[in-house]
Amino acid sequence: MSLPTQSYRFLVALLVIGACRPATGGRDGAPIWPDSLPVAAEFGARRDWSPVRAILHVHSVFSHDACDNNPQDTAEQPNEPCLKRFRAALCQSNVDAAFLTEHDRYLVRADSVAEALSLRAEDQPVRVNGRVVATQLACGTLLYPGAENALMPIGFDSLPAGTREERRSFYDAKGFAAADDFRNYGAVVLLSHTEDHLVSQIEASGPDAIEIVNPHAIFAPKHRRAQGLSRLGAFLQLVPFLLRQTPAHPDLAYLAIFRSNDVALEKWDQLLADRMVFGFGASDAHENSVPWSFSDGDRGDSYERMIPWVTNVVFVPADASTTIAERTAAIEDALRAGHFFAVVEAWGTPSGFDFHLEGPHGIAETGSTIAFRDSLRLVAVAPTVAGLGENHPTGRIAIQLYRIDPTGARELVGESTDRIDAPVVKPGTYRVEVTIEPRHLAPYLGVHARELIREIDWIYSNPIRVVAAPHPVAQADRGK
Repeated sequence: MSLPTQSYRFLVALLVIGACRPATGGRDGAPIWPDSLPVAAEFGARRDWSPVRAILHVHSVFSHDACDNNPQDTAEQPNEPCLKRFRAALCQSNVDAAFLTEHDRYLVRADSVAEALSLRAEDQPVRVNGRVVATQLACGTLLYPGAENALMPIGFDSLPAGTREERRSFYDAKGFAAADDFRNYGAVVLLSHTEDHLVSQIEASGPDAIEIVNPHAIFAPKHRRAQGLSRLGAFLQLVPFLLRQTPAHPDLAYLAIFRSNDVALEKWDQLLADRMVFGFGASDAHENSVPWSFSDGDRGDSYERMIPWVTNVVFVPADASTTIAERTAAIEDALRAGHFFAVVEAWGTPSGFDFHLEGPHGIAETGSTIAFRDSLRLVAVAPTVAGLGENHPTGRIAIQLYRIDPTGARELVGESTDRIDAPVVKPGTYRVEVTIEPRHLAPYLGVHARELIREIDWIYSNPIRVVAAPHPVAQADRGK
């Protein structure tokens, strides 16, 4: 997520002339700014499923463009201060599972999963059949290996052998054959930066899930151009934070630049017209694009600032924690099944959100594909903002239930600020979006509250697919 040279010069000039005023943060009895996210239990359990907070796209010392383009030295030793900041940020944000997505140029240097994960003495390696497949940090965060190139496979059980050039060819491969090869190595196959790809290209790659929200896509000029946005618009919106001329808390800089990725969402709907593909959110943190400190003294793009912005809430069986290895596998299985949703947690942690299908044979969770029959009902429940006191209500929170028809067109089936309980009257692919008017953030925005607080995307559920012909259920009904 590097900035072009001319943009660096422009922002440096602004910093030189800017005054250094601190953010005022919460006022009028508001709670202090939450420097960490609450534990995943605050999302709320679903029937016999427990929530897990997961980061699905993030870069560390095996990405050449991480750590201000200095992740390793000439002796190929990692940038330890940067690595420590990355790991500390995962712990600070109460991340349960983080999936590294390293670029090929440096990942080819890793001979094993253990090396790609930069294992340290305090880690507890997760082994399957004697082989390291992940590691658990001292704070409890599970860390998995992965790569981001043409495709973004995550959760490798092992890494390819061969020369570095042979490994690079493996990581750079694309298409159905490459996706299957990645799956043979235990990976869940994702595709990043959906806005940059044609639908036909995505179809030809066969990913399990595609990216639908990513701060990088809003910030980086090339990704903004793919969405029809001005190339440097986000820079201008960040100027008050760079100049320290705003009372807004710097962690809310994302609110100033946020736009829903309509291009990615439209492509998702086109894909959902005839196949099941899941959607995920990304933080895509690199620590390489905004090195200047904001008013809290932390750099603009720090791991600590960016990692909590966009997360994924994954639901695993409540009894999946017998061993670390079983929990590690359960999280990956839930991703493969589409049993998760993406959330812009920068606006707050949602508590109690639910979307499922009820029928004669019980409950089908997101990611399920079932046959159309009588008495099917779709149920969606609006969340609340976790941790808010009575004196700090938020604005309107609304759930929208959409149906994607066989042409890829999206129609609104229902909308509510509380609960949707709608009969399934025809086949289609159904998904839910949640919007929020985050008035509870006003104390942290000062004079900018009026211009920045608006109805804004918060949650993107994964779909439930109802097909006309008899079709095997993709995921066993649970929670009867």
